[in-house]
This record gives sequence, C-alpha cells and structure tokens, in this order.
Amino acid sequence: MGDNGPARLHVSELVRRWNENWTSPTLRVSRNEDFFAEAERRYGDELITVEGDWGDWWVEGVGSAAVPLALSRQGQAAVTDAASISEVAAWLGGTGVPDARRESGEVYDAISMFNEHTWGAGDSWTHGDEGFQSGELQWQWKVGQGIAAHQRALEFREHAMAYLAEGVSPDPDSVTSYVAANATGRRRDAVVQLLVKEAHLPLDTGFVVRDGRSGAILPHSVKDQGNQPHRESGRWASVIVPDLPALGFVRLDVSRADADAETESLSLHSTPRQDLLTLENEHLRVVVDEQTSSISSLVEKRTGRDLVNSASVAGFNAYLYDEYGSSGAGFNHLANKLSVSDRLELLASRTVANPSVVVERARDAVEERLVYEYTANGVDRVEVTLRLRHGSPRLVIENRVTKKTTLIKESGYFAFPFAASDPVVHFEVSGGVTGDGIAHIPGAPQHMRAVRNWVTIDDGDDAVVWVTKDAPLVQVGSIALPYSPFPASTSPVEPATVFSWFHNNVWDTNFPIEQAFTATFTYAVGVRATADEPTQATAIATGADVVHPVAVAEARGHAADGTAEASLVEIDDERVQLVSVVAGDGPAASIVRLQSFAGEEIDATLTFGIEIGSAARSTYLGDEREPLAVDGRRVAIRLRPYETAAVALRREVTTP
Repeated sequence: MGDNGPARLHVSELVRRWNENWTSPTLRVSRNEDFFAEAERRYGDELITVEGDWGDWWVEGVGSAAVPLALSRQGQAAVTDAASISEVAAWLGGTGVPDARRESGEVYDAISMFNEHTWGAGDSWTHGDEGFQSGELQWQWKVGQGIAAHQRALEFREHAMAYLAEGVSPDPDSVTSYVAANATGRRRDAVVQLLVKEAHLPLDTGFVVRDGRSGAILPHSVKDQGNQPHRESGRWASVIVPDLPALGFVRLDVSRADADAETESLSLHSTPRQDLLTLENEHLRVVVDEQTSSISSLVEKRTGRDLVNSASVAGFNAYLYDEYGSSGAGFNHLANKLSVSDRLELLASRTVANPSVVVERARDAVEERLVYEYTANGVDRVEVTLRLRHGSPRLVIENRVTKKTTLIKESGYFAFPFAASDPVVHFEVSGGVTGDGIAHIPGAPQHMRAVRNWVTIDDGDDAVVWVTKDAPLVQVGSIALPYSPFPASTSPVEPATVFSWFHNNVWDTNFPIEQAFTATFTYAVGVRATADEPTQATAIATGADVVHPVAVAEARGHAADGTAEASLVEIDDERVQLVSVVAGDGPAASIVRLQSFAGEEIDATLTFGIEIGSAARSTYLGDEREPLAVDGRRVAIRLRPYETAAVALRREVTTP
C-alpha cells in the first residue's frame, strides 16, 4: 500500500477467491461513488454543506522550482492567447491554425505533466536511475515539461499570428506593416513591442510608427537587439498604441524618418537626488529610498493618497531573506515532522537588502524608468527596474534576481505593504475568487495561498490592485514560519501587506531542496483609471498589461481593402473577463470562455464583430446546456457570482 499509486488487480482477485470459498459475508470491490452513496443513505439528514476555497497545505512547494514554474505560467497565458488569435483569423474570413487543437493539447499536456506528482520518487536529492531513489532524474524530466510548455505555447502563438497576418495587407506607402493583436476582451492602451528588422531599415536609419487607422505618429522608444551575433538583426521598438480593440487587432505602419527616437538619460552625478529617485506621470508618483532599497512612497494623484504603509515592518518591494534552523540535508517529510512555538525557535535569521546603487534613470517617449541594484544575503544581487508608462495608472516592477544554490533551509520574499485603514482583501485563484467575506472550507490554510494573477485591496471608496506574473505564492498580513502551527513571525499583523514568497526550499519530499537561478519576477500595481471603475475591472486591466502582452507579426496579406483594425468580441460588463476563444466541433463553431469576477449575479452582453447563427450556454469543453437568444450580433448571458461559463457559437457563414 502506498499513496499516489495505481489501482491494483490483487484486490479484485482477493474478493473473487473469498466469494468462491465462503457463503457469508459476500464481498465486492467498492468504488469511490459507493462510499458517498452509502454515507448519504446512512447520514444524509446529518450531513452539512460547506463551500468555498479549499486551499492547499503543501502549496509552499510551488516556490521550490521558481523558474520552471514561471515558464509554465507564461505558457498557460500564451496558449489561451494563441487559441483566441487563431479564432480571430478564422472569424475574419481567413484560416485559423489547422492543427490548433493538437498544438494547444501539447501545451496543456506539458503543463499537466509539470504540475503532476513525482510518481513515487519521493526524495528529490537522490540520483538513482529508476524507482523511489530517482528523485533528481524525475525533477529534470518535470522541469523539461515546464520548458516545453513555454516553448510550445510561444510557437503556437507565433503560428496563430502568422495566420492572422496573412489576412491583413501592409500599407503600400510604408516600409513595412505589423499586426498588433489584443487577445483580451477589453479595449486597452498598451505598449507593443516589434522588431524593426535590418532587412527593412538599416540600423542607422530613423523611423516612425503610425497608427494604421488614423495615420497618427505613435510614441515609441528603441532598444538594441539582444545577443546580436545569434539573433535576427534589427532594433526593438516599444510603441504606445491607444485603444486597441477588444479581441482584435490594429495595423501599425513603419516609415523612414530623418531622426530616430531619443532617450533622455539623467546624469547619475549631477541630477538632484530627489529627481533621480522620483518617477511621475499623470496618475502616479513613485519615490525610491536607496538606503532601504525599496519604494518609500507611491501616490495616487487622483485621490492624493499614498498607497505605501510607511509604518510597515518592511519597505514596498523590499527584499527579505529567512534562514531556518531545520536540517538542510535530505530527510523525507521532515517539514511535516517539525513544529515551532510563538518563540519561533526554527527562525535562524532574517535579513534585508543592503543599500542600493542607481544604475539608470531615463525617460523616453514611452516611459519613465529607474534601474537600481543591491546585494543581500541569499543572492548575489537583485536588479530592480521600475517602469511608469506615460498615461498609465499602473507601475510595473521587474526584480531580476541572481540567486546561488544552498542546502540551508531558506525563503525569499518581496514585501508590498499597502496603506489601508479597513481593508477588504480578495485573491484571484484558479476558477474563482477567495478572501475576506468569501466562504472557505473549514480547516483550509489561511497563512499562504497560490494566487492566479491578482490581489485586490478595497478600503472604503479607495482600491488598489497588486499583480504577479511569475510567482503565485503569497502570504498576507504577516510572514508565517513554515512549520506547524505556522505562527506569525512579523508583528503587528498588517492586513493590507502582501508578501510575495517567490522562492523557498522548505518542503523536503517531492520538491527540489536547492535551486539557483538568474530570473526576473515581474509585478504590477494598478489604480483606477477613473473614479467609477470597478475594482475587478482594474484587476483585469492591470493583469493584462503584464500577463497578456500584445502579440505582433508582420502583415503579409494581399487584399486591396486596406483593413487597419478589427474587434471581434466586446463585453459590456468590465468585471467579466474573456478567458479565451477556441474552435468548437464542426464547421463555423467556436467556444467563448468567460469568467465573472463580480460578487453578485449579473447579466452580461457580448457583442460580436461577426454574424451569429446560433448560441448556447455551454461548459468550457463545449457541452451545450441551453440555447441563448441571439439579437443581431449580441448575445446575453446570466452569470452567477464568480462563475466560469462559456458560450458555444455557430457563425453565420454566407456562401459566395
């Protein structure tokens, strides 16, 4: 007998032999459903109903393979975007990726295999070639699955963009044109990155990027190609594109210009320190404290409030590093055998970052940017890049960590102490929302959570959103020591402080007990663009900025109509997220997947950019439940609180 094992025939054989030899009692093999049926028969009137987030008592393990986990998460986002873009190409009269199901299936297979248990290889530090002692080998295989998920998802997205770009003709008066595709269901302003190839323009030739809809010149900045000897020659342009259509595209046209985009680099020696360490745009003002290597102030200019709790135990985006007194050698389930009291006996040390050094302070046509770096225990260095895009109500934080390996039990955190007097904290988790005022299963862990992408903090009429792209493991309020009964190790409890637990090696059995990496962990902080914007809408928009970047490909169509934009799905309730659009069964069939982040039942209307023949509520897999009324190009659907749902469509196809 062992956990995580397959069903075995010997149980059935034992029952058969018993019944051949004895008349009573008669035995039979029980199924899982039999247990529940019998429990309901015996105790149905006494059973209680519980609902909500179940949590995961072993979820700290997601921090023990930080880089492959981040790659797998990026693959999850890219594969949904790729499927949606493929359907956009088909909806516009072209062809979607012919093998879209196979390509997406390969991505999901790899994601599932990365997430799967280790098939009985319990000790990740052992080096055997098979069986229980093959832990290291199985982890190499699992990491390979995370890498494969990421690679296959990006390839699928490139294929989808190639098929979409075949239906969009370049501007004949420009050097080249690009298709910029927005796979989300919300109109958005976004930074679009495209490679202006040397094959189109010499590296010393200036260029402008125009909006294909209006001909207006768009703000852009330029960055050299990385790893130049081994990659396609060109320059990366970052372009601010306003009002990208929901689930659609905009054509961008590149033309020669007398001068190239310029970046103003502020002198690190002569610029006043306050100016050097302050970023500001129309929505936010950010001030960095180089002594604590953290953000000391983050002011929402519309309300005047400072989002940073200056009385917190740690600065905003401050680095904290813990070491524990438990053994770093290989012990199966050691973390499950240890306990600690409020005296925190196993917390050996906690340290913070050293003062930082400013590396770059720049402003260009796209953003205000500050780069600084510091050293600290547990890492060789951390390089922080703060990006504040012009006109954007969101601050993007990129923490590039160079970490060395150690068997000492350790944890690394970035702290985000938000200022709030009466916070209501909600977490996006897979398939729903949990947090304050939302039911959870009794006994579910409350000291840690693995979030999908965002955390919202409402404080009366004010709200702020925190987004993580790469590291899902969070603790809120305090840092709990990772040994039962998980006492708080910071005091007092700060209910609006989010600790991103971005790496650890505390779970000994099925996860790596040491890791080293150089990797970037990206976060974003967003505020409402307008006073009446729902918090959930702010969360969806902030998440889209870093999790679902705009996809780009060169326009290669041959039509004469000069199409410069298209919008295929718009949702009238900003609290509803378009998860993806995938091909359905049969010709002209699609499945539109949705998720509501509203805490109450709502009626949402989807407006399509194509003619609809029929629609039905369905499961995510396309199993139809009941028909939905089609009003021209509009379909209405009722959604329960936090519901995931789908609409199965049949497009109306006209025969030429």
